[in-house]
Amino acid sequence: MKLLVLTFILLTAVFIHSINSQQYVVGCYFTNWAQHRHGLGKFLPSHIDPSLCTHLYYAFANVDLANRSPSPFEVNDVKPSPSTAPVIVNDVAKPAVNGRLNGQLKPPIKQPPPMSMYEQFNALKNKNPQMKTLLSLGGASVNSTQFRNAFEPEKTRREFIRNTIKYLRTYKFDGLDLDWEFPETEADRRIFSTLVHDYRLEFQNEAFLTDRPRLLLTAAVAAYRPKIEAGYDVRDVCQYLDYINLMAYDYHGSWNTHIGFNSPLYPRSSEKGDKRLLNQQATVDTWIESGCPGSKLVLGLGTYGRTFELKQKKNADTKPYGASKGAGQAGNFTASKGFLSYYEICDLIKKQKWHTEYDKEQQVPYAYKEGQWVSYDNQESIEKKCHYVASKRLAGAMIWSLDFDDFNGAFCAQGKYPLLTRVKRTLDSLQGPTTPIRIHKTTQATTANCGYSYNYSFFLLSINYIFPIFIYHFI
Repeated sequence: MKLLVLTFILLTAVFIHSINSQQYVVGCYFTNWAQHRHGLGKFLPSHIDPSLCTHLYYAFANVDLANRSPSPFEVNDVKPSPSTAPVIVNDVAKPAVNGRLNGQLKPPIKQPPPMSMYEQFNALKNKNPQMKTLLSLGGASVNSTQFRNAFEPEKTRREFIRNTIKYLRTYKFDGLDLDWEFPETEADRRIFSTLVHDYRLEFQNEAFLTDRPRLLLTAAVAAYRPKIEAGYDVRDVCQYLDYINLMAYDYHGSWNTHIGFNSPLYPRSSEKGDKRLLNQQATVDTWIESGCPGSKLVLGLGTYGRTFELKQKKNADTKPYGASKGAGQAGNFTASKGFLSYYEICDLIKKQKWHTEYDKEQQVPYAYKEGQWVSYDNQESIEKKCHYVASKRLAGAMIWSLDFDDFNGAFCAQGKYPLLTRVKRTLDSLQGPTTPIRIHKTTQATTANCGYSYNYSFFLLSINYIFPIFIYHFI
């Protein structure tokens, strides 16, 4: 009997340790339109370093109502194209002028065969088998009407979900990321809750019937409290989603008549009313207070900046809420007014000597010169936000997006992926969040504990006393 008790205590200790030593999520969004940028701005799946990500998101797939299925936005998402053949990033054998290397003719470099973008993307799991790939459905190009039409009628919704499973399995994704920007009415709230519930149930049933790991289900969601309250039944959707990716950026931008930080961590002491909600702390607090476990929340980090043109060039107010008159100048690579990638910001700071400052109250940097002003994140602010993730015991952090970081290491003199690398290293150095063991298969909808299903119960011995909890269903 004593041996049995000791064995049970040992197994319990291992179980508790396994729960409390989970790795933080590091989510990475890939955008399939970055392939169209020129020069050093062009970004393909072969530029991705899979060792830096635990979850890799492919943005975006379209909502195809006619076929009731996800569909590609880009032709080469699913069809091989020589124009997007994998880039040999670590090319150690560049052609010599005379075609010789060490006095001998160089052998020709064997180019890999053309692959579709989906194939290139999912092949990255060969380099990091622990990494999960997810297809993001929607995005800013898919409006709310498309989501409503596809998912409000029960018959259409169920057919779309079944076709989603076929689509994900065909192209070797590990899950789906819902990106409806944004549910905003009472009807939308109901549709989104039903959608999340039905996707999770069908994913569980498919896993049971096929004896395959269950497809993951995540969502990219709003960060501003009024939008959260209008669009989501938080407690309900958090039961069924594996992770909730908080789009905790774009708090200010050129749509305002004043300058402001893109992604401040904390509120400003001078802010009043709803302005105090325009920061990451307010976003996290809103989701948690609304009933979502912190262990499911993934804090979004921007690898880009929002830019403004100051109303006055001389004696301009460069502090937040100073007057602006519109969007700042477009970058050489991203080519969009009011917006700059991190590597473009580095270039301006280094080559054009933009003045930089760091706001300690809201824990973010900003830069300006000759009437142009930008709010962004750097390695210091990213690290502060990762420590905040740990302090709130969140699931982890994600970046929007890979192609805005200095992925080539050509601009910031900080190596490749300076922001993402800082995220990964900082979170790896910290204790991971407490998260339940995942369930891969079940035949029916079950009660959820922090969003993970269980079917049977047993007693788990704690260090100080024995208390009942539910055992998870392992198959």
